[in-house]
Amino acid sequence: MVFSQDLCPTQFLRNNGNSGPCASHIRLYFASCPSAIPSLDSIATDGVTQPETFTVIGQTCHGNNDYIDYCISDNNLPPAARVTIFLTYPGQTINASSTHIACTIASAGPTPVVLSSFTAQRNQSNDVLLNWTTQQEINSSFFSIERSYNNTTFGEVGIVTAAGNSSIVHSYSFNDNSNNNTNESFYRIKMVDKDGRFTYTPIRTVSGSSATADYKIYPNPAFGNSKITISQLSGPSVIKVFDYSGRMIKSVSVNNPGNAEINGLLRGMYLVQINDQNSGKMIVKKLSVIN
Repeated sequence: MVFSQDLCPTQFLRNNGNSGPCASHIRLYFASCPSAIPSLDSIATDGVTQPETFTVIGQTCHGNNDYIDYCISDNNLPPAARVTIFLTYPGQTINASSTHIACTIASAGPTPVVLSSFTAQRNQSNDVLLNWTTQQEINSSFFSIERSYNNTTFGEVGIVTAAGNSSIVHSYSFNDNSNNNTNESFYRIKMVDKDGRFTYTPIRTVSGSSATADYKIYPNPAFGNSKITISQLSGPSVIKVFDYSGRMIKSVSVNNPGNAEINGLLRGMYLVQINDQNSGKMIVKKLSVIN
């Protein structure tokens, strides 16, 4: 049986890590919305069937922008300019039985960045070193390094400028010296194109830190009218000052690595409690204020 060309997509767009109900997905664009959503059984690139599985996210029909979104099981569908896809339309769509069809389709656009390697490892200094290599870049803008402590919520910890346009190998690195989390941490890189499109790398896991924070309070002893600085904060922290009766005098929150300042303390002896929000560690230091 000869099937209508409308059963085959006209093009595809691979989005590795874009927002939505699935971390990575592929969109199959059609000349018109299919009357029934086909299952995406497999994809072959350069004649090699890929190990991923695909589940339907949803269908969008705008008349001139009709596509079906499929979730990619392991985020690792390789970049390709042309793929062969194998679809199954449910029974009654074309005839009484299910319809299997193979379609060779082209990408909706060039892949901005072709990534060849990405590693993340904690070194002897307890910093986390990220290294990655690209084989090709088309209109690439920058790399946003993202970190998570729960593998769900990621935040940007740094930016590295991309090569822009290149067909040769480029190597990049980023050193994260603000991660004192004692449990595992998770890293990914958001590869951003000049037109705002982006994809994510696979996620890498690194071990917890074995470092002990060495916070410094100065001056100590301090005069009552002087600013007291707490240095070497590695990230988000909460500093609480207690008098010797256990009454909390001050509380200061710090959102980024650096220093915190407190002032206005009267003469006396104090306990300064420093809570590292990343690692969960709490350290108490003594502080003396004199006239």
